[in-house]
Amino acid sequence: MNKLFGIIVATAVIFAPLAAQAGPIQNRIDRQEQRIYRGVRNGSISPREYRHLDRRIDNIEAARLRAIRSGGKLTKYEQRRLNHR
Repeated sequence: MNKLFGIIVATAVIFAPLAAQAGPIQNRIDRQEQRIYRGVRNGSISPREYRHLDRRIDNIEAARLRAIRSGGKLTKYEQRRLNHR
């Protein structure tokens, strides 16, 4: 459990600078991560569930970054698509 908590803290530290450039999708990702971390801390989310949820968030973040890199910004369609993931 301590190892998992260390991973969570390290992830938060790494992604904290990205929050400075937050838009609506990034804000949503941040809120989801906070809920996941709370669940891990209080024991309502198992390590297996954490890994699954963390991978999903990573995939959403990667899709957001790909969309931004390909055109410089997200279209309304891309925003809706990412918000519904």
